[in-house]
Amino acid sequence: MNKLQVSWDGQRHTFEQGQTVRIGRSTDNDVVVSDPTVSRQHARLAWGPDGWVFEGLGRAGTFLRGGPVTRLLVAEPVELTLASPHGPAVRLEPSQPAGEAAYPAPATSVLEASGGFQDGLPPEPAGPEANGGFQGGLLPGPTGPGQRDEGTGPEASGEFRGGRPPRSALPSPPADWGAGAALPDPAGPSATAAMPRIPVPLRLGAAAEAGEELASAVQILVPVRSWLTDPGWRQGLRLLVIAYALLPLVFLALFASSGNLTTPGWAYSLYIAPLWGVAFWLLIRPPEPHGKREVLLGLGIVIWVMIWMSIITINVNSVLNPKSLIGALGVGFNEEITKALPILVAALGLLKLRSMKLDVRMWMFFGTIAGLTFGVREASQYTTIAIEHIAAAAVHHSANAAVIGALSFAYRVFVDGFQHAIWAGVAAFFIGIAVNYPRRRVPLILFGVTIAAVLHALNDWYLSNFSLPWPWILLQAFSLLLFLGYTMSAASIERRVRRTPLFRGESMIMDKFTETRDQPRA
Repeated sequence: MNKLQVSWDGQRHTFEQGQTVRIGRSTDNDVVVSDPTVSRQHARLAWGPDGWVFEGLGRAGTFLRGGPVTRLLVAEPVELTLASPHGPAVRLEPSQPAGEAAYPAPATSVLEASGGFQDGLPPEPAGPEANGGFQGGLLPGPTGPGQRDEGTGPEASGEFRGGRPPRSALPSPPADWGAGAALPDPAGPSATAAMPRIPVPLRLGAAAEAGEELASAVQILVPVRSWLTDPGWRQGLRLLVIAYALLPLVFLALFASSGNLTTPGWAYSLYIAPLWGVAFWLLIRPPEPHGKREVLLGLGIVIWVMIWMSIITINVNSVLNPKSLIGALGVGFNEEITKALPILVAALGLLKLRSMKLDVRMWMFFGTIAGLTFGVREASQYTTIAIEHIAAAAVHHSANAAVIGALSFAYRVFVDGFQHAIWAGVAAFFIGIAVNYPRRRVPLILFGVTIAAVLHALNDWYLSNFSLPWPWILLQAFSLLLFLGYTMSAASIERRVRRTPLFRGESMIMDKFTETRDQPRA
């Protein structure tokens, strides 16, 4: 059985004698060459009397050793390029050698079509196998003056070297020798008749060819298939863009019929919080390495804040009055401790259980995560009030009240988590210094939490008593300046702390405890 093996792009396909092999860009081909320059139905191979025959169908063209080929008797393993001399390469390997060479296109010179051999013939063969497997190198057929016969004559006696006439006896190929033409033979018409004529496939009509060209152009200019298989989809930034483009539409589809006014607050606060998280990471730039351990710590901090808020923070706030400065300070310390406590527990636990210290900047980032979590939970409650204001404004036809309600909703969604994050980040910076350099541990923790709590208290107290926004904006600007300052100088501050004896050594409280314990009793 004469088989044919077709290889492209590392894929190998084997076909049996009698099969028709279709090659092209269209997915219904036997060999699909997914290159936009290749025709949809580019070529086909079929078994003929003398072996496998390659026929070009598409307008893009096929090339052998740089020259165009429209038809080829696959006599030996050969590599063709599709669409251009440097296009996709397809390798054809017959299981048994056939007996002829390529039929060049009309535009190809005889020298190019023959692969550069003078007179279009290869060099003298070394044996019968090099002549295509036929004795004397001639095709079988009716006996003619130029063919070997079992009778007598100069041909039979071997006068022609290798069993074929000399090159000078061969006529020049006709100028119109092209697809479908028989190979010329000096022996005459009887020998030529032995060469089977392979039918030329019908060309597509002008409209179909124009449509194929348009399809190829569209595939080049809009390569959707290559986009879908591009590894760039695994990059986090592209995935983030897709999510943030589609999530608002998903919110509308899922929550349009919800009657719970906290739903928009939850949805859009959770929508904004990751963006702030990415911004904080880029600002703080915690040093590597960081991996699974840090992810688990972050998840633990988020869970702690959510549970502590529901059980303790909200209940404590309910008995405090933020309109008084003392009440506002109570709210500030209550909420900042809620965010700082999981940072302190995580840092001390890692130190005691694993003897491991993280960089101060990593604890500062964890502080912002705690603050964002607190802000999302709080915004889900406050956005309810903003939506109720919008609804009341619509009933009373008050455009001003509607604007205030809409802006309040935006403030809670976009800014609430951010404010809590920068205060918690400052407190977490001091907690990180205190854990890593324990000599002043307690004063450092109290100092960091107090800064955040006072700023928080002043914010709540002013909003509860005054309507002029500019002092409140200045307070926010100062909080932001403090936070950004620590993001820029956290590493240098830690280096100075490390070199200063004031902060090195054991805890001062532990020193006092040890001294008291070691004193002799009276």
